[in-house]
Amino acid sequence: ITSISWRAWISREARDPTLLVNCANNSVCLFRVMDREGGLQLKRKLNVRHKSSHFLVRSTFCPIMSFRQGACIVTGSEDSSVYFLDIERESKAVVNKLQGHACPVLGVSFNYDESLLATSDYQGLVIVWSREKS
Repeated sequence: ITSISWRAWISREARDPTLLVNCANNSVCLFRVMDREGGLQLKRKLNVRHKSSHFLVRSTFCPIMSFRQGACIVTGSEDSSVYFLDIERESKAVVNKLQGHACPVLGVSFNYDESLLATSDYQGLVIVWSREKS
């Protein structure tokens, strides 16, 4: 496990507490928290592009997207890209891909209103991405 993120609920349709777990085995897993004792149920497993398990790649929930139809997460990747994944889609979960790093992207973090996304890579480069206003 390389990162864990928690949300009380992730979308209008999925109002259960949810854990987002980034695993070193090329996957991001979403678990539904079943009860107060911490019982977990695997809701979804998404594959991500890792070449090895040498890097501690992290993922996070997209804050504002959680209030729209569906729900998204963002994850770094060893292929030097940043991926946005729609966790409600049964197939082709990748909805956007950012490229700008030259080595594995290890960290991802949004500001409070999702207007900025900071990503960091293995060499220490931090890129702050600004969302285009529509």
